[in-house]
Order: sequence, then C-alpha cells, then structure tokens
Amino acid sequence: MPVFEINPNNAGTIAIALTGITPLVEYGCQVTNIMLEPTQNMTTTPGTYCAAPHDTPGASSWALVISFLQDWGATASLSEFTFDHDGELCDFEFTSSNPLTVPDMSGTCYVTATAFGGDPGAAWQVTTQRWPLPEKPTLTDAVVLAATEARSKKKQPETVDA
Repeated sequence: MPVFEINPNNAGTIAIALTGITPLVEYGCQVTNIMLEPTQNMTTTPGTYCAAPHDTPGASSWALVISFLQDWGATASLSEFTFDHDGELCDFEFTSSNPLTVPDMSGTCYVTATAFGGDPGAAWQVTTQRWPLPEKPTLTDAVVLAATEARSKKKQPETVDA
C-alpha cells in the first residue's frame, strides 16, 4: 500500500470573488487556516408503540472554515472584502502547489463580515469564520493519487475459486 504525503508544505493559493466575477482574487498570504467542514444532518423518527425512535442520516451541510490575518487598507484586502460583501454569495478555490499529490477544492459560499481589531502589539487575526456553502463543494483529485490507485487496482491478484 503506498504512503501518501498530503500537502507537506502547507502550500497553495486561496482565491475568492463574488460569484460570477473572474478572475478570483488571491488571498493566500493572509490565510492562516482553511478547511471544508461537513456537519452531519440527522432526522429523528419518533418512537411508536411498535418501535423505538431512531436517527437517520441525511446529506451533510458544508462550510468553508477560514482564519486569516486582518489586512485593512491593503490593495486586495480580505478584511474589507468581507465587510463590503457581508451575506453575499462568493466563489472560492484552493489550488495546491503540489498538484501531483494534493487535491484542489472549490465551491460557492456565503461570506460574512469579520472582526476589526485585536490585542495591542500583536497581529490582528480573524479566527474560525464559518462561511456556509449552499451545496456540496468540489474536490478535484490529485493526479498522482488517482493514477496510483488505478495502478494498485490493476496489480491486485485475481482469485480463483476451487
């Protein structure tokens, strides 16, 4: 079984813009954390005189979770973008600098305004913003991961029934 090294350099570009606006604006140098986070959605079926209540899973909801350094006044300011476009639908994409091993992600999310200010003498940060996605995000498989999996499936020995 191959060993994969997922995003060893924590490197890539992060770009965001209002939906339908191209090109997206890169903000990677301010971002300190980014991930797609699923939330399980469960439906509880009430109990009856014949059966106990039970939960049934539904499709997950998704959010783009992002933390970044505040950059008020910068030419391409992510802080000001969130302030100006609070509640608006935006496109996002993470493009790996290791496209042979790390998948890219993209989608659409609702941006919310972020904080202004912070502790004196420290870099002002925006931590743990959750921007909801109206639909499931897109993950574009890394080239090597897909190719390696295809090769390993071809190399599996065939079994013969006796």
